[in-house]
Amino acid sequence: MTDRDPGAFSRVRRTSARVRVGAIPALVGALLLAGLLIEVRADQRPLADHAVVLLYHHVSDDTPASTSVTPQRFEAHLDWLAAEGYAVRPLLELLDTLRAGEAVPERSVALTFDDAWVSVHETAAPLLAERGWPFTVFVNTDAVDAGEGPVMSWGQLRELAEAGAVLESHSASHGHLAGPADGESRADWIERVDADLARAVRRLEEETGRRPRAFAYPYGEDSTVLARRVARHHEFALVQRSGAIGPNSDFLALPRFPFATGFDGLDRLERAARSRPLPVSRAEPSPPGDGPREPLEQLVLSIDAGAYRADAVACYGASGRALALETLTEGPPLRLAIDVAGIDSAGRNKVNCTAPAADGSGDWFWYAYQWLRPPLR
Repeated sequence: MTDRDPGAFSRVRRTSARVRVGAIPALVGALLLAGLLIEVRADQRPLADHAVVLLYHHVSDDTPASTSVTPQRFEAHLDWLAAEGYAVRPLLELLDTLRAGEAVPERSVALTFDDAWVSVHETAAPLLAERGWPFTVFVNTDAVDAGEGPVMSWGQLRELAEAGAVLESHSASHGHLAGPADGESRADWIERVDADLARAVRRLEEETGRRPRAFAYPYGEDSTVLARRVARHHEFALVQRSGAIGPNSDFLALPRFPFATGFDGLDRLERAARSRPLPVSRAEPSPPGDGPREPLEQLVLSIDAGAYRADAVACYGASGRALALETLTEGPPLRLAIDVAGIDSAGRNKVNCTAPAADGSGDWFWYAYQWLRPPLR
């Protein structure tokens, strides 16, 4: 056995009692050795120029499947990450390091949860505490203030923060913020968004004593114009589309791999964890637009040179349909025109582009592009 045999670690966990979240602060000393081993192992591993962020919402059997993973599946994800030697790192630490152009431990991942659902407190946090693994919760503060739905209370959120979780902003209202609503002027939209973002920051500071540094777009709906408003309050912003993060990523539109029932198999987890950022330097939608917009007909991507197979880039619509590609220039940069006419609908629309790693490792390079069609609902 090297630093820690994952099989032996799993066997120990199966014989231990579940940890109550209320007891997490008392476990800090007991987990210090485990945390130290994690740090040593991460420091000893080779370095990489990218990391992956995983996204969950509910961890429950009793919540909507479209935003849930079961406790059993979530625990299987944690077991797989441990068995495969992944380094679960604090989100902000990874983002600070990558933004600075510095390397991170190979196989680095961060775990995030949106919406502050109570199942994170009851189910996910104890499982993570057993391993001494960090995580981040993005909080939509109005829901917590009102006690709407199965959300955590401020007391429960503070309990997680005291145990080492990091609380960041998911807006106040969890509304559609990417652009003006139907009949809303641009000036009114800016006023609404600025007030919403500021209210969330204020409530998190009031309740936790810490100003949030990161933001997760509600519904994963981002836009360039919204990112400019977000940047007035936050250093980082994260979306809900697939891909890895590297030093050349847009740090106001950082990808995360979302998991929910039907899209939470271990095969998908492995593809996500082993992904690398496809180095797209420019995306040109035609017709041009930002925020909620008219139908998109074509997307041109400029992809810089990298360790991917340029002859094997493929792009897919959200349904999994392969999209027709035309090579405009072989580069570098490689310029590809993607025919996306007719594949969009109301709400979020995505194109995922992938390419296998040229080194034969089995890793995949990812890039996802999103556009929004009204009405957003």
